[in-house]
Amino acid sequence: MNDSSDVAASTALLSPAINLWRALEARRIDPAPIFRAAGIDPAALAEPGRRVPSRTALRLQRVADEAVGDPALGLDVARQMQGTAMHALGYAWLASGTLGEAFRRLARYARVLSELWSMRIEETPSEVRIAFEFTTDVRPPPWLYDWLAAGAVRLSRLAYGDSFAPLEVALVRPAPSDLAPFAEWFRAPIRWTAPQASLLCRAEDFARPLPTGNPEVAAATERLALDYLAGLDRNDTVTQVRSRVRASLPTGVPSQTEVARALALSPRTLARRLEEAGTSFTALVDETRRALAEQYLRRTEYSVAEVAYLVGFAEASSFNRAFRRWTGRAPGDARRG
Repeated sequence: MNDSSDVAASTALLSPAINLWRALEARRIDPAPIFRAAGIDPAALAEPGRRVPSRTALRLQRVADEAVGDPALGLDVARQMQGTAMHALGYAWLASGTLGEAFRRLARYARVLSELWSMRIEETPSEVRIAFEFTTDVRPPPWLYDWLAAGAVRLSRLAYGDSFAPLEVALVRPAPSDLAPFAEWFRAPIRWTAPQASLLCRAEDFARPLPTGNPEVAAATERLALDYLAGLDRNDTVTQVRSRVRASLPTGVPSQTEVARALALSPRTLARRLEEAGTSFTALVDETRRALAEQYLRRTEYSVAEVAYLVGFAEASSFNRAFRRWTGRAPGDARRG
């Protein structure tokens, strides 16, 4: 299959490939020839922030698939994950106050890891669905879909505890002949040959405070992730708008016209670019305020009224209404967990 132009123009962070390297070693397979066959110098794994073209990442996945020939490869790669190979995003995940906060961060900054896929979160009062979508028509090998779902479970267990299990898992591949590794890893019903990989989880699990939560570390590392994305693509309008809104909130919510002016765009052009990216100025403001509010509420030195001010509300009552709309809970309830 030929790489399409969108793959040719995109990149992926190389450091997560260390998990594939370790998974191959655990199978007593020498990883070095596989990485070299994909055009990757093994020494590059030690370079912080190193990126490779997405077509190179896809080639590595295919070469590894051919070398291993086992449907459980994606589970093996997930088993090696510690979060520390995910740049600042991994540390932000591990320091998040709840799984909901962690997954929302991953969805916002997934491009730090790869421009090949994105993550969508659908929330109801009782359930949360995490879905992984590829941004190109070039299909990766099935084990990569497995790894995304299994990796999300692995990261959740690192923060939540080993008892975490989804309600249901959807995988793209047909059911393999040996179901045991998948059943043992996910501990949940699995739907095979699904249109996309996804996890269905309990909303209560996503709201439970995590023992690893550290709001100061989460805020600092999220800032690093945002700066990394801004440096990766100075023309990324969504990232630039998030950054401008975040910086302005303590003095009030900036208008779309003000942000457009700061980016040297007309308001109409800004609106069009955001629409093309699948979002809007209002949605980005809401998303940024919610993320910051959840961070500040974890810090006991701030009162609810002070948090309201820090995220751009003139009155605590307006903040309370907005927070209920975002989360279904009052700010005080979120602070108590």
